[in-house]
Amino acid sequence: MKSEFDIDHTSFAVHDALGWARRLRRELGAVPICGEVLAEFRYLLLYVGTADEGGRLELLEPVRDGFLTRFLKARGEGPHHLTFTVPNLEKAVSRVRSLGMTVVGQSYGNPAWREAFVLPDSVHRTVIQLAQSDRAYPEPHELIETSARDPSTLPSVEGATEPLWWISLWDTLSGNPARLGPTHLGTSDAGLSRRLFEEILGAQVREHDGSFDLSWPSGSIRVHPGHSLGITGISLYGGPTEGMAIGSSRFVSGI
Repeated sequence: MKSEFDIDHTSFAVHDALGWARRLRRELGAVPICGEVLAEFRYLLLYVGTADEGGRLELLEPVRDGFLTRFLKARGEGPHHLTFTVPNLEKAVSRVRSLGMTVVGQSYGNPAWREAFVLPDSVHRTVIQLAQSDRAYPEPHELIETSARDPSTLPSVEGATEPLWWISLWDTLSGNPARLGPTHLGTSDAGLSRRLFEEILGAQVREHDGSFDLSWPSGSIRVHPGHSLGITGISLYGGPTEGMAIGSSRFVSGI
């Protein structure tokens, strides 16, 4: 299955990905999708939702010194990047650059996960990852109904190892499933944000009380012009009434 325009996940840098995953499973009913180990970090992708509605989030944990240890030392745990899939990565990179945004780290050689990164800037103040894959995740109902995961069918980063490093997470009892709603993103330039997310990354747009919602098949973002820049939180439906937080980013009930 080829990539389409979609939001793939919101990513968080943490010191202990498995520890956070256990908490997210206990409190939000999070379900593991996949994970791998790379030279400087390991990651775990989770689904938080029901068979009908939810979203994906990623936990990044350093395994040796590098960009992630520097990030955690400077900022502590919290949101790291947003990832979007596109049907043609090279075309998307060219169009993003036409907006004056800086793209680095292009990697086109691995069909299972081609990628490029839009550097943080004064507009969004967060990394935006663009990706293209010839593989796809199971549907939400499949993720919920079975613990079987076949790494050979899932998106995979070039050079990654240990695709089941996280498997002990299944030993953690799942709580009642909550649902992830929109990720909240502050912007200093609403016009540029709409051009990026709507015109280039294929979002559907709906105005919302001074902000605007950008939606894709697998989730949404609520963009807040003039608010604190970057990823500030994620709406949460169900789960703990007081919500929860990873660093500066809060999972807030009912917004």
